[in-house]
Amino acid sequence: MKTTKNFREKVLDNPIYWVEGINGMLYDAIITYMEKHYMKQKDLARHLSISPGRVSQILNEGNINFSLEKLIEIALKVDKYPNFIFEDKSSFREIKSQKIQVKSVIRKSRTEKQPNRTLIHK
Repeated sequence: MKTTKNFREKVLDNPIYWVEGINGMLYDAIITYMEKHYMKQKDLARHLSISPGRVSQILNEGNINFSLEKLIEIALKVDKYPNFIFEDKSSFREIKSQKIQVKSVIRKSRTEKQPNRTLIHK
């Protein structure tokens, strides 16, 4: 348990974890916007005021890596309000830990409710 906790803290303390999470949300918002508006990559490039090559990098390679200002600008252009919350680390870890424990209990109770099934081979 201690090793898992230490690993989780190391992951949470790594900036890449948070950057990739934000990039993933922006990527999903861009894809959803494109589909909703029946856009091709060139249409999206024009709408976002970025080059078609950059759109290709985003969509094909997942390479987002924008400045905070550009990220917010793109979010607004795909009809999203960016919402950043700064939380106290210890409170965040405690809440996450509680959620993990609840999921574990639920998973365990589901497993226990499953009837034992015996396969009969004929």
